[in-house]
Amino acid sequence: MPRMAVMAPQTLLLLLSGALALTQTLEGSHSLTYFYTAVSWPGRGKPSFIAVGYVDDTQFERFHSDAASPRMDPRAPWMEQEGPEYWDRETTSLKAGAQSSETCVRILSSQYNQSEANPPKTQVTHHPVSDHEATLRCWALGFYPAEITLTWQRDGEDQTQDTELVETRPAGDGTFQKWAAVVVPSGQERRYTCHVQHKGLLESLTLRWEPSSQHTIPIAVIIAGLAVLGAVVTGAVVTAVMLRRKSSGGKGGSYSQAACSDSAQGSDVSLTACKA
Repeated sequence: MPRMAVMAPQTLLLLLSGALALTQTLEGSHSLTYFYTAVSWPGRGKPSFIAVGYVDDTQFERFHSDAASPRMDPRAPWMEQEGPEYWDRETTSLKAGAQSSETCVRILSSQYNQSEANPPKTQVTHHPVSDHEATLRCWALGFYPAEITLTWQRDGEDQTQDTELVETRPAGDGTFQKWAAVVVPSGQERRYTCHVQHKGLLESLTLRWEPSSQHTIPIAVIIAGLAVLGAVVTGAVVTAVMLRRKSSGGKGGSYSQAACSDSAQGSDVSLTACKA
């Protein structure tokens, strides 16, 4: 007997349902309907699969994958006369249907991201406004569902009136992002804490701005690079002077003339040597 399945996502419950209605004329009109449902709960293993058959409004057979021994069983007295071949055949068919529904639930779960909560990735950034003030911005990224709470506190007291809070925005990948900012006096950043509450977190997060050492790394590299470059340039100048003095027989006049002739090419190094 053919069966038709229709998939549809719900808020917290993923349902797969199908129905087949056949109308027969015996001594009137009767309907034969099968309902198929797969239910997936967060944190649970395989989804439950249920199949129920109705004649008109009377349930006459039923299958539940969570039963101790999953089988299609009769639910009406007149179905008990069916032989074991019929029940074995229906049970085999419905077990295959249960496996197919598990795949469908997994696809829907990943597509609609409704099987679990994604905790936010959080960070506090520092943005100087002037010599006396700076903006602290508390970021929450990549979280699901969209409901989230970001609050700033100073010495444990809420700063709701002074907080700039943007609306929660979709990130384009099924997750959301949000930030809250507060302007603080320079030098008092450590007195401010950001508090994040979300369904994906086991407990509320408390964040502070931590001065990063990343800003000192490029400066150190630049200084080291300039030192190396200065040593190379100095070595080149000394080498050139020694070569010229050697080629001139050690006479200072020839050296001064050669150095000054280089300055005509616009070289800062040669100009310095000429003045020396």
